Amino acid sequence: MIKSLSLVCAVVSMSAVSNEIVYDADLEAGASTQYTQGPISEVVVQSRRALHISALYTVTTPDAQCTSASVINENTWQPIAELAVQGNTAINGAIPEGYESTPKALKITCHSANQTYTVFHKVPAAPQITWQGDVVASGWTSGDHAWYYKNIDYSSTAFINNNAPDGQCIYSNLVGLTPNVIEEKDGTPFNSAYFSIEGIALAGGGLSYDTMVSEIVCKNAGGTTRALEIWDLGFDHNPAPIREITVYSY
Repeated sequence: MIKSLSLVCAVVSMSAVSNEIVYDADLEAGASTQYTQGPISEVVVQSRRALHISALYTVTTPDAQCTSASVINENTWQPIAELAVQGNTAINGAIPEGYESTPKALKITCHSANQTYTVFHKVPAAPQITWQGDVVASGWTSGDHAWYYKNIDYSSTAFINNNAPDGQCIYSNLVGLTPNVIEEKDGTPFNSAYFSIEGIALAGGGLSYDTMVSEIVCKNAGGTTRALEIWDLGFDHNPAPIREITVYSY
């Protein structure tokens, strides 16, 4: 009886593996995290897409092996998608549609020295863009080779939430020329900000210069959001200027 009890105790002792949870060290969503404990020293998300994620990680010791990974909903802690682990250095996989605006986390399971670790890295929701604009066009001119407005007064406001301090945005004119509403933060990292601008715009197009198209594109580790603004100024004030705005994440 004593020998049997000893054998059972030994089996239980050998099979008992502790599970340690390692949370995102800075508790802030973003592209990278450095860890001060556990089997991983750093996680870096390389992708900027809402429907696919790819990341690299570095293990702290040669015996550390990370065997599985997934994306979870940070609001509910429910799994969203299983990911592939490659070469004990990389993670990648698809994320289903519908989670673009949901804060998420990478969940990585690793093993080292008879211990299991669950490592988390916070992934932000895709950026959010709210963009308003107004135009007053005057001085319609019928030239020999083109028709255009002499004066186009443009005003715009935008609120951008990158959901992460390392998110970045770029403003581009695609047709015509409108003032850059995010000029003070264009191409530099910021979390969230409100912008406003007023100035003179120039229309583009074919024979009739009556169109202006511009965009704001913001990116973070959780995806890319594009806001596309299209102005149809009308031919000789008919119709009045019409603005179309489209915002989507991908």
